[in-house]
Amino acid sequence: MRTLRGIERSSRGTGIVAGLWGRFHGDPGERDDGQTTIVLLGFTLVTLLLTITVMAITSVYIGERKLQSLADRASSAAADTFTDLDRSEGAAPSPILTHDGVAGAASSYLGTVGAFDEVEQLSLGAPTGTPDGLTAQVTLEAVVHPPVVNFIIPAGVPITATGDARAVMGR
Repeated sequence: MRTLRGIERSSRGTGIVAGLWGRFHGDPGERDDGQTTIVLLGFTLVTLLLTITVMAITSVYIGERKLQSLADRASSAAADTFTDLDRSEGAAPSPILTHDGVAGAASSYLGTVGAFDEVEQLSLGAPTGTPDGLTAQVTLEAVVHPPVVNFIIPAGVPITATGDARAVMGR
């Protein structure tokens, strides 16, 4: 027959007695069971949220850069469509741009390159035209839908870009 002390020693690795032994005698291996799993799940969740956030921000940034490039190209195309020249005495002739001419040329360019099909909710924005008769200013507005977080932002993120191009006569 074994004594109580003998049972504790022989069954120290498993069972109720082993749990009590560890709890009362300070065995750290038995008290921390499951703690690593919780920490690992926490780090996994934080990493996943960080990755989703970076993906969303990058998506909006890339959309804005593409829209900026499109606005720059549309304003350059609009600056080349002047129909009249200013022929003041003593000065070189300079092109004259109009608000309607710039807006029409920008819309025509965007339609030609297929931008209205590629960019969601693309439209010409408010200061599209010419501020001084020599500069074509095109403002484009669109919406970007970041991946994964569409359920949080179903309407998307509105973005705006403005491009300026100067009409210059050369020899």
